[in-house]
Amino acid sequence: MAGNRDPRLRTLIVHVPTLGATEADVQPTMGLVTGGNPTHYWEDSGIIGRLYDEVLGLDGIYAWDIWFVYRAGVEWTDRLPPRPDFTMHQLGSSFESKFDLPLLDSEVFAAEVNNQLALGLDTRKDLADSER
Repeated sequence: MAGNRDPRLRTLIVHVPTLGATEADVQPTMGLVTGGNPTHYWEDSGIIGRLYDEVLGLDGIYAWDIWFVYRAGVEWTDRLPPRPDFTMHQLGSSFESKFDLPLLDSEVFAAEVNNQLALGLDTRKDLADSER
């Protein structure tokens, strides 16, 4: 996604305290994702990984280092986050076979992002039109 400058794309990066990470570890990583209009969050309670465990049916496995694609306009309105339209992970091949979630392949992931952008509408324009 380094090259994707589509203004409709939003990349939300949620940093969690896995492997001993602290909030101070976020700043040095912020330049790793340069495309996709990234916004970084520090979530120190770990609740996000437990919520996605429920959404993805991971049998109590903490969900981290998992990449999601959502179609345009999806909002988190309930207790649980919405189910992603596309998911990949970086947790190893045993995780992949157990849960039928593919290991991250940057080219496949980027293709899915571009596919969603091709299908989606400019939600900012849609929101502005609906407020008139």
